[in-house]
Amino acid sequence: MSLSLFNRALLGAGLLAASISQPATAHLSDTPRPSCLQLTGSFAGVLIDQYTGRPLQQATVALMRKDNEQLIAGAITADNGEFRLDRAAFGHYTLHVEVPGYEPMHEDITLSAGRNLVDLGTYALIPLSATASAKTPASSFVALVAQP
Repeated sequence: MSLSLFNRALLGAGLLAASISQPATAHLSDTPRPSCLQLTGSFAGVLIDQYTGRPLQQATVALMRKDNEQLIAGAITADNGEFRLDRAAFGHYTLHVEVPGYEPMHEDITLSAGRNLVDLGTYALIPLSATASAKTPASSFVALVAQP
């Protein structure tokens, strides 16, 4: 069944009138939406010495995928101990921190949708000299020092 030119015009006018009386934005919220989807985020934190509170500079920080240990991002801490790891896709990671003279640190972290920056806070690392003296009994230490 074909419509006549007149019927098509009426039908078109009716659709036009309906679209004018019902604006397309009537069902949208007043909240503006981002123009593109966010697919990545960042982690930030600070490293300090557990006993002195001094910032740890030149520390190596690596972000690895938890499932396959693939390196995603790496950074060296600034003079104030701060680090930032950018452009990580949403998912589960392990944060690896190594500083010469300190116990290495490993922590599982997650970056979930809706968070473009995860503040990891401050990590206090333990100096190796403190862990060595804690592991060595005092009597052994005295025996080592007393031997000629």
